Amino acid sequence: QENTKDSSWARVYHVAQMPSDLADPPTPVAPACNETVAEEAVSLAESLLAESLRITTPAETAQMKRVGQLVQSPQAKSLSMLMTDRLFRSSTAERTARGWRSILMQVGIGKGFGFWDRLQLRVGAAASKYLPATVMTLVRKRLRNEARDVILSAEEPHLTDHLASRHRDGVELNLNQLGEAVLGEEEAAKRLEALLSLLNRPDVDYVSVKISAIFSQINLVAPETTLQAIKERLRLLYRAALPEKKFVNLDMEEYRDLALTVAAFREVLDEPEFKRLSAGLVLQAYLPDSITVQQELTAWAQDRVASGGERIKVRIVKGANLAMETVEAELHDWNPAPHRNKHDTEAGFRRMLEFACQPENTKAVRIGVASHNLFDIALALVLRSKNAVEEAVEIEMLEGMAAPQSRAVKEKAGDLLVYAPIVNDADFGSALAYLIRRLDENTSPGNFLASLFSLKPGSKEWEEQKERFLSAWQHRHHVEASPRRLALPESKGKGFHNEPDSDWTQVRHHKALTNAEVSSVTPPEADAVTVDKTLAAAKASQDDWKAAGVAKRAEILRACGDQIAATRFESIALLREEGKKAISEADTEVSEAIDFCRYYAETGMDPQGVHAEPLGTVVVTPPWNFPFAIPCGGVVGALMAGNTVILKPASKSARIGWWLAQQLWEGGVPKEVLHFALPSDRNAGRALIDDNRADAVILTGAYETARMFQRWRPSLKLFAETSGKNALVISALADTELAAKDLIKSAFGHSGQKCSAASLGILEAEVYDDPIFRRQLRDAAASLRVGPSSDPASIVTPVILEPDEKLRRALTQLDEDEQWLLKPEVSEEDPLLWSPGIKLGVKRGSWFHMNECFGPVLGLMRAVDLDEAVAMQNEVDYGLTAGIHSLDEMEITQWKSKVQAGNLYINRGITGAIVQRQPFGGWKKSSIGPGAKAGGPNYVNLFRACTDLEPAPVEQAREDYQRAWDAHFNIGHDPTALSCESNIFRYRPSHGVILRLVERDERSENLARLAGETTGTPLTISHASEESDEDFAARLPRLAESNEFIRTVNGPPADVVLEASHEAGLNWIDAPMSVSGRLELTRWTREQSVTETMHRYGNKLGGSRAIGETT
Repeated sequence: QENTKDSSWARVYHVAQMPSDLADPPTPVAPACNETVAEEAVSLAESLLAESLRITTPAETAQMKRVGQLVQSPQAKSLSMLMTDRLFRSSTAERTARGWRSILMQVGIGKGFGFWDRLQLRVGAAASKYLPATVMTLVRKRLRNEARDVILSAEEPHLTDHLASRHRDGVELNLNQLGEAVLGEEEAAKRLEALLSLLNRPDVDYVSVKISAIFSQINLVAPETTLQAIKERLRLLYRAALPEKKFVNLDMEEYRDLALTVAAFREVLDEPEFKRLSAGLVLQAYLPDSITVQQELTAWAQDRVASGGERIKVRIVKGANLAMETVEAELHDWNPAPHRNKHDTEAGFRRMLEFACQPENTKAVRIGVASHNLFDIALALVLRSKNAVEEAVEIEMLEGMAAPQSRAVKEKAGDLLVYAPIVNDADFGSALAYLIRRLDENTSPGNFLASLFSLKPGSKEWEEQKERFLSAWQHRHHVEASPRRLALPESKGKGFHNEPDSDWTQVRHHKALTNAEVSSVTPPEADAVTVDKTLAAAKASQDDWKAAGVAKRAEILRACGDQIAATRFESIALLREEGKKAISEADTEVSEAIDFCRYYAETGMDPQGVHAEPLGTVVVTPPWNFPFAIPCGGVVGALMAGNTVILKPASKSARIGWWLAQQLWEGGVPKEVLHFALPSDRNAGRALIDDNRADAVILTGAYETARMFQRWRPSLKLFAETSGKNALVISALADTELAAKDLIKSAFGHSGQKCSAASLGILEAEVYDDPIFRRQLRDAAASLRVGPSSDPASIVTPVILEPDEKLRRALTQLDEDEQWLLKPEVSEEDPLLWSPGIKLGVKRGSWFHMNECFGPVLGLMRAVDLDEAVAMQNEVDYGLTAGIHSLDEMEITQWKSKVQAGNLYINRGITGAIVQRQPFGGWKKSSIGPGAKAGGPNYVNLFRACTDLEPAPVEQAREDYQRAWDAHFNIGHDPTALSCESNIFRYRPSHGVILRLVERDERSENLARLAGETTGTPLTISHASEESDEDFAARLPRLAESNEFIRTVNGPPADVVLEASHEAGLNWIDAPMSVSGRLELTRWTREQSVTETMHRYGNKLGGSRAIGETT
């Protein structure tokens, strides 16, 4: 682990280790800053507003009117944002036109637009069916023209002409080069070169850049490595700026970048080469941290100036990433980094402004006041005048926003700096995120800019804005100034809540990992004799554990969750060492294990209305790729149901399995209830499965392993999650930059060794043929850090096992028409360490299309349209995870109705299932057994034998089945209820059930018919009295073509039947028919989790408010 003890990155967050009374010192108030300041600011703001209204042109009045209509019509705002976001995606006019009509149908036009705009939209939509190229050219041109003043063209002569025009007006420009998403180091170098070119222009004096634009591999788990890379690029910019004293401003967007940006800024400027360079950075007032950071930066700058260095500049903004900060916090169960509300943000902004304008501070730090709020601008002008620091305080506004107000401010202030994004015409689609943020800012209720259309001195809206200003001014010294992310997540009440992942912006987590001791205990091995004793001991403890009751078992499981949480970093350390996991991968695995303990304790109570008995002794055989969370889930699920458990870890991760057992014992599970068995050889391992005292086996592993277990013991109750050949479909109407990012993460996380990993990218022809997309994908994969798990910066770590025949073929061979977009290379130092590989030209039905490889290699397939893409996705034998990237609602609906997989993901990556949010488990050959998902509401019941309390008439079952169908099975469930992401758990009717009866059983037949009718599941009934076991077994391969379950009700059928059903790929369920609809219908349906990203840049899909926005 990197040493963060005295690092500059850690020092930025030194407040984390300080008592709150020291971490939040009161800001000294200068004598001039009395309450008359606020009164003078209000008066000046009113004057600025009156002047701006006087000089507003008719065209600007019309523009303000259009903004006002959007503010008052959420429907019109939503339509505007959707069109802006989606109409620059596909280069094909027909696809774009179809998507446009889909948007209009989805949202409607409404009356939020003027008459002529509504008419053009209606006429254009109709005409686009026949003249798509003409209409879409006009629509795109209109949208581009609407944005031309907000995002400037970087093409010549447009940029030169605009710069000359602004200079003639006495306005200085701060240029921010926008472009393609920086997914890899090639694009980062390109962006750096563009910035250097700007600095070499004689008409450019000022540029802004985010650290994420010049370094693509920011990794908070390895902050010092990241910091050094950022500093290298920053030196190049500063050297280019130094000769002509040009200004480089470091922008701030994501909270994760705060400490890194400040540390890089300070360390590089501390170097003798840059002592005489003046440079700056942004601080966001919506982060409580910024108050303390500003004060520390000021103290550092004062020392710098005292030793002969140049002043720095701090640009104070309120912050434009609130929605995405809220999204990130919600997804990880963290406290959001920004202030709780807009009032606190404004108070913090004014507190920072007051501090910055003190004369002793301006001697070292110039200040940029970046706001369109006339009250804040007026406050800055009043403060700088009273303190006689005019030359040190600069007003900054955005290009193309509130032009009349900008002119009025310029006239009063004497100068003005305008923040101006520029983009090459070819990259305009990549600048849409900025454009949408500006559109949202212009139209969000309560925002000062959104109120401008109706603001007049003395108006109701003006008085409301004035009261907000005065209230925040009074509140400025009471606002929170300590990082909110340091606090424990706020309580969400009773019930299950996911365990937060480690927040690597917190120094204490780095220190805890550094200090964590790795368990080096070698677990004991078990020979055949020991296995026999273990099975006997587990059997002997069954009755006592069952008698403990579900309440006691739940109490123990919760204690186990707490124990694992307390030893999180020791577990991470062991997962890195033995499991070869990157830190972030290990961290989320520990969170999952904690969640399993708590979730099954919460949801695993005995089902109502039936008698439930544990199965007996359950053997848990986990994989090596998730050696902590997966065995934990199987063990605690079986324990909660009242079973005794034998944990047999994978041999390659035996120490991790032994460590898990110790944690569960420490949490309160009796050792006679949970046994550990590491077979010393294959015979001992087989003895554990073969023995009838093992009442059930939970397997997570290869499909071939599951079939081997079934051949050993056909009547074995086997609950297996097996292989996957998972694909992410990318539509021409997708955000392809986001899709590329998610595809790379899904393919190469944990070196592709996740059963949910994306092995295939199925790209619509337009995307597949796009050289830009290919370049971005290759750049992103090639830039991933490849190295040992001992290096915190490593993303792609060694595979755990020597590549088998399939993986070696995938990594080293090309089939017909395939070629390497990125060729994988094996490390000279470690034969298990492979760099990522990407294959082009994977053919439909080819070896790579159909075979799971389980390593760092991705294949790309070309589909002519979405129908073919879905067909390719479904053609594999497995159905574990599947994804799509598309911004078109109709495409998403079509895909959801057709794709055959247990876990579906829309507009996000396809890995990283979280307990309760995305219960995990597949269809087809990806699952063996009844199919209840791990981390879902029915999982614990797999390990119970449930019977009706007493026989009930079929008519009673009819009512109960229908009630259960209507209330539970025929609706979607989203218990986590996130704002930013929909996580629907739903049931799909089974393809078909075969009921095999040993003897005539009219009641079971009637209940089966009723269950089939209720769920819409086809039913086939076979009687042993009419069809011999041998004849039935011979017919099973044909029956398997249209069925997926074989059902028995009174014990296992003959081995010949079971062997044939296993070979045919049928899943066997043995349980008596129940009148309980909630229980019985789980056996006639398939579970499916559907996860969909419900926002764009933080704005809720189908809505007009940003996530986290307050009114």
